[in-house]
Amino acid sequence: MIEVNHEDTILRTFILFVQSANAALKYADATFFRRAKLSVIKFIVLQVLATNGGSMKPSELAEWTSTERHNITTLVDRMAQDELGRAQRNERDRRFVNITPNDKGMKVLDQAKPVAREIVNQVMSSISENDALLLEKLLKVLKQNAHSGSSIYR
Repeated sequence: MIEVNHEDTILRTFILFVQSANAALKYADATFFRRAKLSVIKFIVLQVLATNGGSMKPSELAEWTSTERHNITTLVDRMAQDELGRAQRNERDRRFVNITPNDKGMKVLDQAKPVAREIVNQVMSSISENDALLLEKLLKVLKQNAHSGSSIYR
């Protein structure tokens, strides 16, 4: 592995953070696809839908996944093609679409959870509970700072 020997600690750490995030995402995507025939983003969307009462608006999913709304629309269309869920217009306000996983989507999610656990165990294997809590705190700060600086979230 090539080390970044930059004198600026903050810049060096940021580069390492981006490299780590990219490496973890590539590893997770490859593992999910190989073992569960699912992408990371589809797993995340199914997981968040399952934990939020089974239905969310595309704008809520976009915010939760830090994705632009039109990308969520495309993702939902692909999930519908894969028969993992459906998009349904809100009866009271036709401008709003609720996204709901179906039985097949929930089954795929249940089958993917052990794969997710293996990915987490591999990526986080050398991190203690205390270090994980500190990392979580720092990542929340990074996410908030990125949101504050990005025009796509305004």
